[in-house]
Amino acid sequence: MPVLGYIPVKSCCMVMRLNLDCNACCRKTRRIILQMKGVETHMIDKQQCTVTVCGRFRASDVAIKLRKKMKRRVEILHIEEEDDYGGGDGGGGQQHDHPPPDHHQDINMSHHHPAFIATANGD
Repeated sequence: MPVLGYIPVKSCCMVMRLNLDCNACCRKTRRIILQMKGVETHMIDKQQCTVTVCGRFRASDVAIKLRKKMKRRVEILHIEEEDDYGGGDGGGGQQHDHPPPDHHQDINMSHHHPAFIATANGD
């Protein structure tokens, strides 16, 4: 029987912004993130006031938990979800019938630079 409201957990990386005033705030943020289940890696940038976490979790759960524990506003800047079908090769596990693009093909570059106009026309 399907559970209503169930959101599957996917592997993702999320960038959040929150106010990191001092080193104690960074330490507290780090301690909270390390206690979270599913978070594999993290990076805290005090100068940019950003926290990046990667792992298998729901982005909303991590942001809500961090907001409650830190008692600060958390803004999600970017979420990048990754497919887990690739087996770690970075290809996403999807097989394509066409070969990768050949960058040495005849490409008309005349609109990019005036020097290409002569070579593109055969002069």
